[in-house]
Amino acid sequence: MQLILVRCGRAEAPAGTLRGQADLPLAVDGFTAMQRLATHWSGAAPRFLFCSDQRRALQSAQVLAGRFALEPLADARLRELDLGRWNGLNFAQAAAAAPQDWQCWNADWQHHAPPEGETYAQLQARVRTWLDAVFGTAAHDDRVLAVTHEGSIRALLCHALGLELPQARTLRVDCASVSAIAFRGGRFEVSYLNCPQFLSD
Repeated sequence: MQLILVRCGRAEAPAGTLRGQADLPLAVDGFTAMQRLATHWSGAAPRFLFCSDQRRALQSAQVLAGRFALEPLADARLRELDLGRWNGLNFAQAAAAAPQDWQCWNADWQHHAPPEGETYAQLQARVRTWLDAVFGTAAHDDRVLAVTHEGSIRALLCHALGLELPQARTLRVDCASVSAIAFRGGRFEVSYLNCPQFLSD
């Protein structure tokens, strides 16, 4: 099975916004980037198209859905990290609202949750339940496409590469970029990551 991970296009939000699970729409240039990705896609179409149920991911998935004539399957397990009361705030607002939590979270974002939010370890556990479900239903030669978020993709890549969570931030995942994971012979194989287009095998 090949899993193709696409980060959704850029959201409409001021610089410095903690996007998290805020209900943000796709920006104009984010929509354009997704259109460009769809137009230059090569190779066979995926059998399934999954996406986060957050607005910017749904709108991104709709662009690819038109390219492949597939109905996106929205799944809340593919959401971005839940920043709780910080969703949609900027850095200064979050730090002022809960200074101690802000300090603890920046020091240990893997295990310390924002107020009413989740830890990065919890995010990884959440996306892994989705991955396990996909492996349980997809055939070995299926191509599965998932449109999701930076944090979710990094968590899945860490799992596939056997990396510790602190290394997640060493993986660059740009908006409207593509990464691919294959599962062969009982092990994961990262084919490529952070590419501006899908690379056909």
